[in-house]
Amino acid sequence: MYPAVSAGLTRVASAVGVSLMEISVVVLVLAFIWIIVRAVRRRSGFFPCLWKEIKLLAWAFVWFYAAWGLNYFRSDIYARTGTVSTPYEEAEFHEFLDEFAEQLNANWCPAGQADPDAVEQYVKTWYAALPAEVGLCRPKDWQHPKRTLFNRLYSAVGVQGYIGPFFDEMHINRDVRPLEYPFVFAHEYSHVLGVSNEAEANFWAFESCRHSPVREFRYSAWFMLLTHTAGNIRSLLGDEAFEAWLGTLRPEILADLEDSRTHWRNLRWPWLSRLQHRFYNLFLRSNGIADGTKNYGQVLRLVLTLSDLHDHEQAVETPETEADGQKR
Repeated sequence: MYPAVSAGLTRVASAVGVSLMEISVVVLVLAFIWIIVRAVRRRSGFFPCLWKEIKLLAWAFVWFYAAWGLNYFRSDIYARTGTVSTPYEEAEFHEFLDEFAEQLNANWCPAGQADPDAVEQYVKTWYAALPAEVGLCRPKDWQHPKRTLFNRLYSAVGVQGYIGPFFDEMHINRDVRPLEYPFVFAHEYSHVLGVSNEAEANFWAFESCRHSPVREFRYSAWFMLLTHTAGNIRSLLGDEAFEAWLGTLRPEILADLEDSRTHWRNLRWPWLSRLQHRFYNLFLRSNGIADGTKNYGQVLRLVLTLSDLHDHEQAVETPETEADGQKR
């Protein structure tokens, strides 16, 4: 049901340049306050006021899940593609790290000004070419990033982009740097197309950008994969081996990494960032994302399993293979 719902909602939302999601939240908050003020003025009592507040929240809850939230309960990417997660193998992982460093070094380029139209055209074309079996919706011409009204708040909590579930709108933080923009666009657009899992959204963003003929897009893919997985790689290699691996990267890449960290660190409000992190972690866990916010970094498992960067055997059980006891 989501493809039809999304197409309709985004078509309606396309008539307005600003975020209808943000406007809806403001209206809900004002309505919440007005119910309390009206109850006080009319002296209607606590429980009638509480009942009205509950009904208001219930309608918002229903709207959220009917418009987008049901995507949290769909089959995961492994089930949709008929694959199983590749178990960790040290030799294969080190082979991947060699490729990772090689691609980062080969695709580095000075950050220019990102062309939003060029990014959008390429990403939509790439998603449109995916086979239906992966379970993503078809891109629509009228689906564009919305202008955010509270951009400073998103930077304060380190949010580079998000999907507005009430109208399936995508939002990209205006503080996103040019080298980050292609990846962030592709990540958020995958949510519009029905992806709820953050690791899967990172995977599609990585795959789309790394296949681009544009060098800046390819560098965005590999650089953003590094920012999302550096902690995972460090935990697998250990501090000394991780630092040695970083030493194989061009100094310009390490400078970009430090610039990115400094850029977002300077924009953060630490207390608000911690509060948002805890709330979003709880929200993801309550909607079937067991790893919570750690799910962002699980993209490495998807890359190692589903990417064509290297060859490996995938154990996939099908009715045919089960019959003869073989796996392929």
